[in-house]
Amino acid sequence: MEGAQPVGPDEWHSFLGNAIGGLREAAELLRTRKTQFEAKSDWFRKRKREIPRENSVSQALATLFEQIRSDQAISGTGTQPVDLRHISIQCEKPRPYDPGIGDESSPTDYALVLLKDVELDMRIEAKTILDDSEVRGEYLGRRGLLRFDDRSNPYTVAPYGGMVAYVVDSDAKDWSGRIANAVAAAVTPERSGRMTLGCGEHQVSRHKVSVTAGGRIRDYKIEVLHFVLEIDASPPRR
Repeated sequence: MEGAQPVGPDEWHSFLGNAIGGLREAAELLRTRKTQFEAKSDWFRKRKREIPRENSVSQALATLFEQIRSDQAISGTGTQPVDLRHISIQCEKPRPYDPGIGDESSPTDYALVLLKDVELDMRIEAKTILDDSEVRGEYLGRRGLLRFDDRSNPYTVAPYGGMVAYVVDSDAKDWSGRIANAVAAAVTPERSGRMTLGCGEHQVSRHKVSVTAGGRIRDYKIEVLHFVLEIDASPPRR
């Protein structure tokens, strides 16, 4: 963020672990309440009617994330493995250098912000993945991971961002391995790595964007964490 003081990796890693862990808990809760959301209009795609819409899933997860956060705030113990009490979540938030506004903007799917002592902002791009061809064409493409390399409208300028795959068949472990291999093959070895957080180990891709603003060129380095959430089709495909 502009004008912010440097923040150490430990603070970031704690926040990232809680943020991703909170989305995992929300996804588990969604699967127990799927009939509640399946009954809503615009939950399913218009063509593949058994597959939930990507934006609808994101909104449902944000709602459940906020519910978990609220419950923790009421209890106030701070002893839970995933601490969401000081993390806000928002869908469709404008990018920091978005040249458009309103209908002409290109917002991020998620913005998770830590509001405690320091303000940390993690942007996450979501993609529903049905097969390996969609990993290559959508997840890794210009509407997916390449958004973090977009100099004209970078997805984020924070040190960390995220990519989440919503999967409706197989399981998260299998898809995590397949996506990790695809990410590693798509970027150079220097731009690929692994990171262990409280919620597990993640494939990481490293990105760099240069942005001209206010007559100055600013260089930003971003590490993108990749993770998978299991979502149910109707009927289930697992």
